Amino acid sequence: MFDAYTPQLQQLNFNTLMNAFAYPGRIQQLQGQSPAIEQVLATLIDGEVSLADPDSILNGDVRMRLEARMVEPELANFIVCVGSKVPEFQPLLGTLEEPEHGATLIVQVQGFDDHAQGLTLQLTGPGIETTNNLKVLELNTAWLHRRAFWNAAFPTGVDFILLSDKQLVALPRTTQIQGDF
Repeated sequence: MFDAYTPQLQQLNFNTLMNAFAYPGRIQQLQGQSPAIEQVLATLIDGEVSLADPDSILNGDVRMRLEARMVEPELANFIVCVGSKVPEFQPLLGTLEEPEHGATLIVQVQGFDDHAQGLTLQLTGPGIETTNNLKVLELNTAWLHRRAFWNAAFPTGVDFILLSDKQLVALPRTTQIQGDF
């Protein structure tokens, strides 16, 4: 299935990603038939950025189509990861002069179901009117602890995109997360 690489779908998915970052914690729907990870990467990645895949999520065919420079997580602009695993790397955080050089972590989770067992995150910050509660399935709490550490020296830090099936949620570094973790 190659729909993730069509300009029309990439434009739709880019708008979806922008809405996700404008409204952190709101579940957004992807439109294509390809796996969510491939749709998001096909929208964000080109030959000018670096990509890390420490959990070997992507097959060789997807890596070839993306044309990204594959690097270690410590050097990558974008990192794809499995949310149930503990992160074992130190991503780029940017600098005070260039905070935009912090990595974007694209983390696969099982879902965002209010009726299932999972982590309940209370989100506050820009783009959230008061508080937004988000239920995330199969996200190791280590991600949240590391995210807090990585984003402690704002404006440096990392941005998260959580993916599940055909849904995504953005957690920019400006979003504060509280919960039982």
